[in-house]
Amino acid sequence: MSNIKDKIIHEVKKTFLVTAYFAVGLNLLVIIAVLISDKIDFKIGYIGAATFSAALTGKVVVILESVGIDLKLKRTKLLNIVMMKSILYTVVIFLTILVEDVLKGMISDDLSFSEVIKHIIHSFESDFFLGRAIYMFVLFGMYHFIFEVDKFLGATELFDMVFSRFYEPKEKEFVVMHVRWEFTTDQLLEKMEEMQQFSYLLNQSLFKHKGMIDRYDLDGVYCVWENSPSDKYEKHAEDFFKNLEELEDKCKVSNIRAAYTTDRIDLAEVGGFLKKEILRVGDAFNKVEEATKPSAGIPLRKVS
Repeated sequence: MSNIKDKIIHEVKKTFLVTAYFAVGLNLLVIIAVLISDKIDFKIGYIGAATFSAALTGKVVVILESVGIDLKLKRTKLLNIVMMKSILYTVVIFLTILVEDVLKGMISDDLSFSEVIKHIIHSFESDFFLGRAIYMFVLFGMYHFIFEVDKFLGATELFDMVFSRFYEPKEKEFVVMHVRWEFTTDQLLEKMEEMQQFSYLLNQSLFKHKGMIDRYDLDGVYCVWENSPSDKYEKHAEDFFKNLEELEDKCKVSNIRAAYTTDRIDLAEVGGFLKKEILRVGDAFNKVEEATKPSAGIPLRKVS
């Protein structure tokens, strides 16, 4: 029951944040249109319509994200993912709006289906439709860029890196996991190619299980989950490792093993304006790294 409640709260928060983002963006479009054009007078109904469209957009976005489209994409550039998802989401949103307009015209306005279609075709020919499509694409582009970067940094770190130059060091509770594996080849370049493929699949799985990468080694990776008073992530770490074991047949790595623990970690932003990273330091990293050195035994160990 608790898991269902947490999931509902998480979905409501996500829908609210996405809706708020598009509400600001679409209402900004209304304000810009009123300021630029002498033919458009401001009406409070425009704000209501923009906010309703934002709510519809937010719900569609949450549904599309739950499908996991990005998990089905092969390893590619961040720009390609952002462009591809922005185009797809824009098309889906306009198809949704199209269905909404058809139903509204036939039910609320008492129009025939052919009259509704004629009205929609006429609206497609307007400059406003083209402008709205371009604007929605830009909104989705910004949203997906932030969303993709957030996958690997985490929301708190992303916020601090954007709104502060060098924020103060902090101490937080994390679940820390070290995953180690062995290669099927002795050639360094072949090892790196295998590492590329496996780490890509690992990242996709880690995002699904609410974790993020701390740092890589050639034959291993440190993963972290930031705990909060209401959310503890050891179960997510265990489920993540189970998913990794299933990847062993799909990749050219073998003997995947891991160790994890929960501990207090010190973290701080390091680097400069052009290159910033989050440095996490604590005994937990040494403990889990040491626990994965034996190549035999239990695949997943919990370190105290």
